[in-house]
Amino acid sequence: MVRRMSAGAIAGAAVLMSLSFASHAQERGAQQPLAAFDDEVAACRRVIRQYCAIVQDMAKDATADAGKREMGLTLLSDARERWARIQKTYASNPPSAYAADAQFKARLQDISNALDDMNRALEAGNARRSMFACGYGCGLFVTMHEENGLVYALDRLFHLRKTIKTASSVYKVSGLGGIIPLMPALLRQRDEALLAPLPWPAGDGRNGAYAEAVHELSTALDELAVSAVSGDAARAGALLGGMTAAVNKPYGLAL
Repeated sequence: MVRRMSAGAIAGAAVLMSLSFASHAQERGAQQPLAAFDDEVAACRRVIRQYCAIVQDMAKDATADAGKREMGLTLLSDARERWARIQKTYASNPPSAYAADAQFKARLQDISNALDDMNRALEAGNARRSMFACGYGCGLFVTMHEENGLVYALDRLFHLRKTIKTASSVYKVSGLGGIIPLMPALLRQRDEALLAPLPWPAGDGRNGAYAEAVHELSTALDELAVSAVSGDAARAGALLGGMTAAVNKPYGLAL
């Protein structure tokens, strides 16, 4: 026997279906602002990274390079304009992932202040001071993510890269004995980078290049650990000499 639904029941079912579709649409809408925010922030960070590479070179030079300075200031102008647009869009209307963060608006302003500091120092011809302001600003991005429970491959590599640079400096001063205490942190941060989500959407070919670069870095760190505990200072020194380049490769691919 076939039962026929009453007009009221049909209308009720239609309402339920409509509510269900609306609910799914709201969920998608809540996810989109974070993705859009992340894309805009990443685009700004790419410009900042270009500037940072220039100012790092300038900090090594004995004399100021006017051409590099102008290029750095041009990039900073671009980054500051991009960040001003991000502040205007999101400061009072944060993505859902930051909705409970009472400091979100202040965090955006902190990054804006850091960009101003980079610009001011470079305008004054102080490349080293501008470089350190850049390092501080990059750390603000990482803190904003981590204090809101967000995990990004780039942030995990940020910590690992910093420890690798420390290990390289310590090795030059203290030799093999100086880096052995740093090995647990290096390997733990390597594992955290390996476990982080891939930086690009599923199916994006860039993920393959990134995964390969992280694998190469991981292998080099394993070799460094073996060299350190076996007392092979020459091998450890050679590995550390190429480690910054090894971590910069996936770092660049993640951004």
